Amino acid sequence: MQSFLEKLRIGVPLFLAPMAGVTDMPFRQICRDFGAELSYSEFVSSEGVIQNNRKTLRYMMFQENERPVGIQIFGHDPEVLANAAAFIEKTFHPDLIDLNFGCPVPKVVKKGAGSAVLKDLERLRDIASAVSSAVTLPVTAKIRSGWDENHGVIPQIAPVLEESGIQLVTLHPRTTLMRYKGRADWTLIRQLKENTRLPVIGNGDIRTAGDALRMMDETGCDGVMVGRGALGNPWLLSQIKAALTGTAIPENPSPKEKMDLMSQHFRKVVKFYGPEQGYKIFKSHISWYTKGLPHGTTFRQKANMCSSVHEMEAVIASYQTLLKELSEG
Repeated sequence: MQSFLEKLRIGVPLFLAPMAGVTDMPFRQICRDFGAELSYSEFVSSEGVIQNNRKTLRYMMFQENERPVGIQIFGHDPEVLANAAAFIEKTFHPDLIDLNFGCPVPKVVKKGAGSAVLKDLERLRDIASAVSSAVTLPVTAKIRSGWDENHGVIPQIAPVLEESGIQLVTLHPRTTLMRYKGRADWTLIRQLKENTRLPVIGNGDIRTAGDALRMMDETGCDGVMVGRGALGNPWLLSQIKAALTGTAIPENPSPKEKMDLMSQHFRKVVKFYGPEQGYKIFKSHISWYTKGLPHGTTFRQKANMCSSVHEMEAVIASYQTLLKELSEG
């Protein structure tokens, strides 16, 4: 019998995490080229979907060469989420629908969505059941370990997910109140894996290929999901993929390689969003790509002051020239 991952044509269980403001089509395509075998849209508001919000609909666009790809939705109303999922299946035809039960951002949780749903596992059950019944696509879930350390949901969430039609679960083992501080408690990934028949994907604090191997070994998880570690560093994905397949791990990129990819990424973003918005959206990526590079602070200051795509192009070209001169010494 085929496993869930095999049905999705996933050979190496390496996932790119859904990240708001980051995992748009250009970034997903780059990460796919570097080895991510499954990626997700930025999280999408179920309310925005059923209201046909134009910005929301843009989040769900993808190219055929990105498959398998999931669209992640969030909300608090089971009926709205189910209707949104049905619309997404009919209109966009992704490979799966992912339910966001992990976002810790205050503006999301104060509406009872994201990781706030973990405070009420019966509501989570209602949401997951409603969505699973509304679509023929596989439905997966991304969760945290609970609201706070006194209100954990591992492992008691396992039967709730199984009984409501969820086919795979990704765990980021931090609480809502921790947000991204402290350390991810990988022992909870093992605890979840030992208490469910579902495939479990581990997420949190994967910064090196060694981290990914250690997570797989220590937790028994079925795959790993990389998020913040890939920002400005999609090379991490190729390093992890090599480690998971037992092949030679690529070296870290040179400054020139980083800048070459950053320029390519910039062009993709400008093409996708248009020149009026593209250069603005790309500014956060510049910070990630140039972290730790020579004269990076000055370059970032100049880039952040750009008020047009042409200014940004000139600033990037000037910095590339500087790095070339430094390398030639």
